[in-house]
Amino acid sequence: MVEGSEVILSTFVMMGISLFLIRTILVIRNRRAIFSAGGGDSYSGDAKEPGALSKPDPEALEDMDSLLEKAGFYIPEDE
Repeated sequence: MVEGSEVILSTFVMMGISLFLIRTILVIRNRRAIFSAGGGDSYSGDAKEPGALSKPDPEALEDMDSLLEKAGFYIPEDE
């Protein structure tokens, strides 16, 4: 059987780990709040070059075709 001192020791170890993890989470949350409040979070979500997204290169189109074929989607080319 497990002795009482082993249970108490494991309880204190688990409580210590829990307190450490809670403290770490709170510190990270605080840092992120300070960072975003200080204007460090300036991500707008806009593309740097939106025109480049509308004109894919031939290599990207070939890669997309091969991925679609591997996934089972095949559209015959117009003849």
